[in-house]
Amino acid sequence: MKKIMTPLCLLASLAFTTACVAAPAAELKDSYAIVATKSVVEDPVWKAATIDPLLQKYPHAKVFVWEKMLDEVLPQMKAMQPSFTAFVGKPEETTRDLVMTAHVFTRLLDEDPYVDTLWGLITGYDAASAALVAGAGDISIERAFDCSGTDLQAFNEGWRYSEDYRGTMHYWKRGMAEIEKSPCSTDNTQGVLQRLKENKIQFLATSGHATEHDWQMGYCGPNMQMRHEKGELYALDTKHERHPAGSTEPKVYFANGNCLIGNIDKTDCMALSWMRDGGVRQMMGYTVTTWFGAQGWGALGLYVDHAGLCTAAEAFHFTNTSIVKKIKDYNIPDMMTWRWTTVGHMNVPQTRGMQAYAQAKYEKDPSIANGKMIRSELQDMAGNLHDRDSVAFYGDPALKTVIANGRLTVHAPTYEDGVLTLSLTANEGIRKGDVWFRLPGSWNYTEADIVADAALGKATLVVDNMVRFSPEAVLTPGKTYTVKIQKATRKGTYQ
Repeated sequence: MKKIMTPLCLLASLAFTTACVAAPAAELKDSYAIVATKSVVEDPVWKAATIDPLLQKYPHAKVFVWEKMLDEVLPQMKAMQPSFTAFVGKPEETTRDLVMTAHVFTRLLDEDPYVDTLWGLITGYDAASAALVAGAGDISIERAFDCSGTDLQAFNEGWRYSEDYRGTMHYWKRGMAEIEKSPCSTDNTQGVLQRLKENKIQFLATSGHATEHDWQMGYCGPNMQMRHEKGELYALDTKHERHPAGSTEPKVYFANGNCLIGNIDKTDCMALSWMRDGGVRQMMGYTVTTWFGAQGWGALGLYVDHAGLCTAAEAFHFTNTSIVKKIKDYNIPDMMTWRWTTVGHMNVPQTRGMQAYAQAKYEKDPSIANGKMIRSELQDMAGNLHDRDSVAFYGDPALKTVIANGRLTVHAPTYEDGVLTLSLTANEGIRKGDVWFRLPGSWNYTEADIVADAALGKATLVVDNMVRFSPEAVLTPGKTYTVKIQKATRKGTYQ
């Protein structure tokens, strides 16, 4: 078991500071913070591989340096209120501890309990591979490979092998009447390698058993495994023969249903090998075992079902914000302040407040039926707590990694005469579900300032850097939906 260090004791003593300034249309752009460890800044090779390419992409970015704890740079981050933040560190620094601390830290830049800057972790097996992540460009995602049941029809082309049964491959190409099913080998090694190497997939979603050092494909009997050695990927087939599995096509990887694969427990691990040898430029992955899946499956569903609505980083942070909102709505104060302290094989968080809530509810009605309902409620509470701070997002958070020809097209925001206008167009009818808008940075406004298209309904979550709607009807193809935020002024220091 490993102690998780959090900076809360020092964070609480720091005063909240932010400047409120009106932003003319010419200044309507996102800001970017690079929060780097002292060891990266003082290492010329690592600095050149990570900080320099980020500054080249974002010339107005600000660099903040910390040595022992992230809260060393909290005053500067509160003042800036950056749209995006890249946490840069060497692999031995980019640990599970840092992931969990980053979640907490980025919710403390203002007074609300939600994430205040969209963040990602930038690191690598070595400086050269870190440079691939830091210097990555936007990805218009057309080709996908799925092993977890996501909607292939959101992509121009897609392949799937099921985690639940073997011997069938699903294939989709835009223009087909329906998804094609065809028989395939029960050992999916060659199929996976073909998708990676020949079909040059740009999005990968996986479930199945995994650790920091392997991905075991499927739940239904012997199948291939993905492993690594010295930062290089290889597939192990059912005859235990090794096959090189590296691929160079830049891609986004959602390990939405895998345990532990997002945890960098040492330099030679799966996450860093995917970034070094597998073309991965952004990755979402659990740093602990997963059993509830609100963050992993939630982000995947939002990203794919509402294709075009958000980037991979936005899908990650929109989903996490929904989780925080659920925890807040339980109205049990110590759930909001709960933090990871130890990590075991299976983790089911429980607070004294949760216990008191369950006890009081059971005493009012000690029936078996009520007992089952209470257990279900506690499971939801524990599951959302479990996922809130335990999932890592690697890569530059500002990359436009959007599914091409998506079901939605988001338009650039405009700002004129104190009115911030957000809009999107529905290219086809989409599944019912939450519709999010990311604001360009953080803004001062209230729910009363929002004037939205009637079809979107009333905003269900209002945050200074994002707003959520939950329309009751499917959005109409070909129609543009608009949200106007009146009396909006920007927060923080922008250039």
